[in-house]
Amino acid sequence: MTIAMSTMTTGSNLHGTILPQPWNESRSIQTWFGLTGEYHLFGRLHGREFAAWMQFVGYTSHNLIQAAIETMNAQIGEFGTVTYTVGTDIKTFGNSIFMGFTPEEDPWLDGSGINGWNCRGKLTWRQIKT
Repeated sequence: MTIAMSTMTTGSNLHGTILPQPWNESRSIQTWFGLTGEYHLFGRLHGREFAAWMQFVGYTSHNLIQAAIETMNAQIGEFGTVTYTVGTDIKTFGNSIFMGFTPEEDPWLDGSGINGWNCRGKLTWRQIKT
């Protein structure tokens, strides 16, 4: 299972499935003093966010896991098609912008001595509706 976008990839790091949000739309709601009800104007769909959790695993030092997070976030703003692959199943999300990796916890050292330094967080993209 991998998530890839041009030069950005999850590689051998653990991650979840991509969770797309509903498309955003232009919406205006107007009310007038003294009148009952409201007026709604709806526009077209514009874009949406989608995300997946990811866990950096197996780094031999705190500095190396911090460097991996910085390397991932150096690709913020990359534009292209995100490809999510599970076995032979492939799902693509075109016209997407990488928004970055946000850690959800401090990096921690696995006490068993097997998995090294770990850090779980969220990968986020913004998809533009075409």
